[in-house]
Amino acid sequence: MIKEYIRSYKDFPVKGIDFKDTSSLCNSKGFNIANNFMYSELLKYMPCDKIVGIDARGFIFASVLAFRTRQPLVLCRKQGKLPGPTVSKEFDLEYGTDKLEIQSDAISRGDRIIIVDDLMATGGTMCAVIDMIKEFNAEVVAVSCVINLNTLGGADKMHEQKIPFYAAVEY
Repeated sequence: MIKEYIRSYKDFPVKGIDFKDTSSLCNSKGFNIANNFMYSELLKYMPCDKIVGIDARGFIFASVLAFRTRQPLVLCRKQGKLPGPTVSKEFDLEYGTDKLEIQSDAISRGDRIIIVDDLMATGGTMCAVIDMIKEFNAEVVAVSCVINLNTLGGADKMHEQKIPFYAAVEY
């Protein structure tokens, strides 16, 4: 049902990539479906202290989940977008490299974290965020995405780390 609201763009941002655009969900019934999935019985009762949203489309879904669970939202942003001291991690993308940051006072030792993004591909982004959260001596209790591109192996990396992974739709 969600797939009918997700647009695809061939060869974006580079040739060979079939970009799944979750922003098309934001103006549709699909937005409710996706957010209701994220706040399903699986995450609604999962103990957590903070929700981490990944720049940029992960913010859309993480903010709704943080509001609904009444937990603080922590932004994980691209390099140079956050003020003050940060913890950072470089990682590989399907089509290059990037660097993400979290403010150094945003997560406390022992915090239980749910990470939210719009899409899981190779898992490079998610593994970088998990590594940063571990630097805070905090625990990732779950990862949730709207889309899992299952042929790219990112979900497998979550299972290898024994982190529960939830996706509303698979491609």
